[in-house]
Amino acid sequence: MKTRSIIYLLIYVHVLALGHVLQKLVLNHGVDRFVFAFLRITTGFVIITILLLFKKYRPVTVIKKNIRPFIVLGVCFSGCGILLKFWGLSMTTATNAAFIMSLSSVASVLFAFLLLKEKARKRFYFIVLGMIAGVYLVTTRGQQLMPRTGDLIILGLAFLIGFMQVYGKRLLNTLSVLETSFGRSFVGMLFLGLMSLIFAPQGFATISSFPILLLVLANGVTFSSGIMLFYMALQNEGASNAAVFNLLVPVLTAFLGYLFLSEVLNVFQFTGGAVILAGSFLISRLKMKTQGAGNP
Repeated sequence: MKTRSIIYLLIYVHVLALGHVLQKLVLNHGVDRFVFAFLRITTGFVIITILLLFKKYRPVTVIKKNIRPFIVLGVCFSGCGILLKFWGLSMTTATNAAFIMSLSSVASVLFAFLLLKEKARKRFYFIVLGMIAGVYLVTTRGQQLMPRTGDLIILGLAFLIGFMQVYGKRLLNTLSVLETSFGRSFVGMLFLGLMSLIFAPQGFATISSFPILLLVLANGVTFSSGIMLFYMALQNEGASNAAVFNLLVPVLTAFLGYLFLSEVLNVFQFTGGAVILAGSFLISRLKMKTQGAGNP
């Protein structure tokens, strides 16, 4: 990998991990989930739009030509996906959420097999079983029989992400990551704005101070800057190579969660997290061999 790409990806994973912690901090301050989701995606959308115009893209044309997939991605991924993330995160830790969301790589392979008829090697299923055991250890802490509700919601989100990645695969064959993010963010912003009006008309009052507002807006900045950095890295590297860096996100989230949220992993969670990361790495290698390094 080129040095520049490595730098971009390292900053990207740090930004992504910071985003998990910032989201938990905002939710801990009682900000309404609908309003938070709307302001987060709106901030990101404005930044992405500026980047598109700077690169001389035509945002309106992009949306007109791909309206149907943008509606699906925007409502399901940028809309419902963000709401699920905040709902689950309000009942679990940022560290748990980051580790569980690593299973999206498993989900994407499963849905690729079901929807795109792509084949998975037999060892894939053994890796999946190991990762499921890892998630169980992370979510139960070795102290309870069943995971908490928040962890189960995040687990559902991981599979939603996997499905959306497969669904958006053909779209990414014709559009850049930046254009795709613009389209789905636009639809997601409209959807979340409508949801906020219906379910949280007084939700803006939950932003109690200017520092909390800055935390909310910072989430939009991390969202958009992460997309930009990942996009810049993908210009020079295959998606499978770049995706390996995502394995650093749970580790960095655990570190930042300890610093800012006093989240501490016990021995069972540490072991489970290590198993999840090892499985994610092995799956990324399997995908590279079966699908090719250039596929998203």
